[in-house]
Amino acid sequence: MNHADNQYATLSGAVEDLKKKGYTDELTLTEEGLFNNAHPLEPSQFTIESFHRFEGPSDPADMSIVYAIRSERSGLKGLLVGGYGAKASGFIDKMVKHLPAHGHEGRVQPVQPVQAGENLKV
Repeated sequence: MNHADNQYATLSGAVEDLKKKGYTDELTLTEEGLFNNAHPLEPSQFTIESFHRFEGPSDPADMSIVYAIRSERSGLKGLLVGGYGAKASGFIDKMVKHLPAHGHEGRVQPVQPVQAGENLKV
């Protein structure tokens, strides 16, 4: 079930639907870089096509985010799933903040995870 601003009700629902839309390559992000089946990839070749944030049903601090990313050059389309907010991995933030966000100009802005220990006030 889609929600406003291209969101989903659950993380598992988002992953399932995005896989149906072709985001099926097995991408892994570690502190050493981005990989597809243990082969290193160049993160700068990827674009964020969409991203979706989720809070745990019983604990709002239990947050996660899924990025649907694509490389036109290599033809790869896959998902990156990680923690968001205080539980976010620093290396995920470092990678995705440099990726262009396709089609979000003026509508939805790329998410900037809060670093552990920081308090975000809006």
